[in-house]
Amino acid sequence: MEGQDVDNVDNINKKTILIVEDMGMNRQLLSVILGNDHHILEAENGLEALGILEKEYRNIALIMLDIIMPVMDGFAFLERVKQIHEYKDIPIIFVTAETYKENILKGIEYGVCDVIAKPFDPYLVTNRVDQLIRLTENQKRKRAGRPQSTRQKERGLVLLVDDAEMNRVILKEVLRGEFGILEAADGQEALEHLDSRGDEIAAVLLDVIMPVMDGIEMMKEARSRSLLDNIPVIAITAENSAVKMQRIKDLGICEIIHKPFDPSVIKNRVNNMIELYEM
Repeated sequence: MEGQDVDNVDNINKKTILIVEDMGMNRQLLSVILGNDHHILEAENGLEALGILEKEYRNIALIMLDIIMPVMDGFAFLERVKQIHEYKDIPIIFVTAETYKENILKGIEYGVCDVIAKPFDPYLVTNRVDQLIRLTENQKRKRAGRPQSTRQKERGLVLLVDDAEMNRVILKEVLRGEFGILEAADGQEALEHLDSRGDEIAAVLLDVIMPVMDGIEMMKEARSRSLLDNIPVIAITAENSAVKMQRIKDLGICEIIHKPFDPSVIKNRVNNMIELYEM
């Protein structure tokens, strides 16, 4: 009986996710990745998804949306969703093998919150889904609790740690105007910034493979000295070794962005991580 009560509580706490994808294998894979912690609804195209939304929109916490589908593609679906007030607070993630920058930017203009590339990394899928649901719920609570100030909050500094100067230039351009920037070409230089200006740093974007001191060693040292308490760290890496990726996760990295990265989604991810750490 007690076990049944626990199961009922867990069932009530589960959020509902709508997966909109024409490939059955991809829907099945996402359902397996997310099904233990969430209720799953599935649609094969945008038109079928609209029918599900009409009945279930109050219960749906997040939509995972493919771009290229028959009958009604992802953009046509987004166009319809934008017109319906009741759907506007449901966060949407593109799940796609489509990597054209124009399509990703178009999705962001339509209100897409993030992009997850195929083939799916279960760790990234579960992380981003859970983070986006938490952020959306927190924003709803804020709106319900008090009027929001029109004055932009000072967000602090972002520390860019990458030995490739071109990557730092690209990231600086993406984040310009919203964050102050500190730069480091290796882990040792990053530790010096954290030691001297840690109370000003809002987030760290960290390369993994670097000379002098790599990202893994830098994380170990920073954790041992409590230099990263309450500072989110986002790994930006070309590393694909399963062993090294697990070491990164074990060190407390809150997000992983694979190189070559799409600059158009970086700002969203940085803002999301900072807001999560401020909750």
